[in-house]
Amino acid sequence: MSFLKRFVDFLAPLGLALAVGALAWTRSGRTLPGGLRPYLIAALALALVHLVLRFEDVVRTLGRRQLKYGSNTLVLVVAVLGILGVLNYLAARHSKRVDLTKDQRYSLSDQTHKVVAGLKDDIKITYFQRSRDMARGQDRLKEYQALSPRLKAEFVDPVQSPAKAQAYDVRGPWPILVVERGDKRERISNDGEQDITNALIKITREAKKTVCLVEGEGERSGEDSGERGFSGAKSSLTKALYEVKGVFLMREKTVPKDCTILVVGGPEKDLLPDTTSAIRDFVKQGGKALVMVEAELKEPYPNLVALLKDWNIEAGSDVVVDVSGMGQLFGFSELAPLAIEYPYHAITKDFRLPTLYGGARSVAAGKGTLEGVTAQDLVKTSEQSWAESDLKLKGPIQFDEGQDHKGPVSLAAVATVKGPTPAPTPTPSPLPSPAPEEPKAPEGRVVAIGDVDFASNALLGFQGNQDFFLNVVAWLAEDADLISIRPKEPENQALFLSRQAQQNVAWLALVILPGLFVIAGVVSWWRRR
Repeated sequence: MSFLKRFVDFLAPLGLALAVGALAWTRSGRTLPGGLRPYLIAALALALVHLVLRFEDVVRTLGRRQLKYGSNTLVLVVAVLGILGVLNYLAARHSKRVDLTKDQRYSLSDQTHKVVAGLKDDIKITYFQRSRDMARGQDRLKEYQALSPRLKAEFVDPVQSPAKAQAYDVRGPWPILVVERGDKRERISNDGEQDITNALIKITREAKKTVCLVEGEGERSGEDSGERGFSGAKSSLTKALYEVKGVFLMREKTVPKDCTILVVGGPEKDLLPDTTSAIRDFVKQGGKALVMVEAELKEPYPNLVALLKDWNIEAGSDVVVDVSGMGQLFGFSELAPLAIEYPYHAITKDFRLPTLYGGARSVAAGKGTLEGVTAQDLVKTSEQSWAESDLKLKGPIQFDEGQDHKGPVSLAAVATVKGPTPAPTPTPSPLPSPAPEEPKAPEGRVVAIGDVDFASNALLGFQGNQDFFLNVVAWLAEDADLISIRPKEPENQALFLSRQAQQNVAWLALVILPGLFVIAGVVSWWRRR
């Protein structure tokens, strides 16, 4: 009898040894006859046989009260596992994604939603990628397809379907995406959101649009990669599929016909009368202009200020001071106002990102009215700011009642300008003809901003500066679907630890925390003795 008990006592350890040995054997890369499952089942059977044959001893050792509590705990564990199983089943059948990443890395941007939802023609995207690496691209393009029934995607493994790859003349490295609209094709070699959305914009845009940067009076240059330069702005415009070129108005005298938008980027010297006349005529004929004028800390800009008045926009002879402390949080002085208030307009609709400006002056819609001109404020600072009238900025900067303008202060204004209605073209035919349609008057658009630094290389990357700048350009270019928050490159959020910090984390995780649990267990056991 004692031999049988000893044999039974060895069943559970034997089962444990069998399970551990089988797992170790398979983890080493070797294969067990019949696979791993039979050995695990046999190990579990040995443990159960041991429990059944020694059940009375287990009950006697634990006591009926402890066994009762243990049974209740087992029932609760089974119930919790059952509830979790049901919840997982329901979640699988009715999935709902929530992106909790800081930069919404796994969600499509507002711009992508607008571009895809606004498609007017059928678009087909053929995605070439090896089957083993296709999952990420499939998930991304399925999100695109969910936004519009006009967009279809086909997924092709170029190795398994070489004829398809040859028909599209694509070769690795993969992935390669071919975006088609009718007989137009655009090929890209990246399945990131920026590249896909830009390809959709390019293939659906009917005409090339050009942004012309005025040169000649010290305006910021798109070729300058320094902090004051506009190379970042030029790169952003190019990625948004605009042509960018410089225009020397002092020599040209008129704005070239291929300029969709004219940008006056903070001239260091006042514009000459011929230059302001060319810009005025351009807008009157339906042209679009972005005028950025700096505070007059060094010299005045009477011609440029007078040009803005023609569009019912007032540029103040001041510099905006912001003492809210928000700019200082990012390392800037009180002369770098931060704006978070945007009066309703197509440019700033649903726009809630802060924008930062450097050495700005107030720019606001005029209080009077001008025939054919509609103007309104576009950007405002907080109440903890004011427009400082003392441009010499000597001594401590403080608000002077009656001299300075209390905030919120408008930093930008927008205007639409109706030009003269063209006369209808007479028809020489003697036969009676229907009355010609009344020709529409050209509508010019102007955005004036009291700062140029917000779009410079130094500040363009701040929070909403780039999106605001591109939204202004998109509204001027009448690209309504491009006025939005654009997809961002994912931030590098890797955590870098010094060698000492790594050792501290290792000691905490592997020694201190487990040691505390062991000590707590020993203390609890000692008290119960």
